[in-house]
Amino acid sequence: MLFALLALAQVCPPQKLQAARFSVGEVLTFKLDVLGADVGTFEVRTEAPPADADKRSVLELSSRAKTSAFVSTNLGQYQAYATTQLGRDFAPLKYREDVDEGETHRGTEVAFPPAPPGGALAVKATRNGEPEKVELTANPDVRDILSALYVFRAQPMRAGSPVCMEVFAGRKIWKVTGSAAAFETIETPLGKLRSLRIDAESVRTDDARVKRTAHVWVSDDERRLPLVAIGEMRGKVLRATLTAASGTKRAAR
Repeated sequence: MLFALLALAQVCPPQKLQAARFSVGEVLTFKLDVLGADVGTFEVRTEAPPADADKRSVLELSSRAKTSAFVSTNLGQYQAYATTQLGRDFAPLKYREDVDEGETHRGTEVAFPPAPPGGALAVKATRNGEPEKVELTANPDVRDILSALYVFRAQPMRAGSPVCMEVFAGRKIWKVTGSAAAFETIETPLGKLRSLRIDAESVRTDDARVKRTAHVWVSDDERRLPLVAIGEMRGKVLRATLTAASGTKRAAR
């Protein structure tokens, strides 16, 4: 879902974002499927920063993904919980994720931006409570995978508009390049909606042979809802479909 955005350039230009503001209390719920088979759910919430958050933080995004009962029983359990704190310019400040895959638990904390700019990204990683070494370098405007979803929603709704950014995901840095491809009307669980399709390619910065392609459809209205996303994951094509959206009225800028 989150690698959604045809490669346009070998070097990312500066990403100019709108000063988008999203209402506290928004909840987006997605159904995940592979070739039509239900494999799990994914939920994203927009919340006020907790009391112990970075004082620069004005918004917190949280997400939870889990496999369906059938997949958990027959293929293995997978659950992931993540949070990211964002500043007034929508840049990430602190990202944390906890992933349980079978009997293995992985925890990851990331502080943004890299220090010095364009240098090392501060990552603390563990596996079943034991420290793991993760060394990464990134551009100053690198962001986490969760806030990247909302960057797509903050782009001008014009066919041909480029998207280019570095994204931290799966303890790797990916360069995501793409463009807003075309306006399309699609059927969704929320009804028939006009949307903008965005095509993208993600390439791992430490190994250009590892690539992922994806497509996402964002509603062409004030809500800018991510309606459907199709992408590759572990050799399979995964589709995420928005099934419910509450508290989606956009806050004043």
